[in-house]
Amino acid sequence: MLKTISPLISPELLKVLAEMGHGDEIIFSDAHFPGAQHGARK
Repeated sequence: MLKTISPLISPELLKVLAEMGHGDEIIFSDAHFPGAQHGARK
């Protein structure tokens, strides 16, 4: 069991966060976030 980590965070999200490297970014947003403006980097 992981202590001090909210049970609201899914195991899949914890895995993704653990696999992220330096310079990786993640956005937590709602349905109104303009995602098309933040697409893949060129």
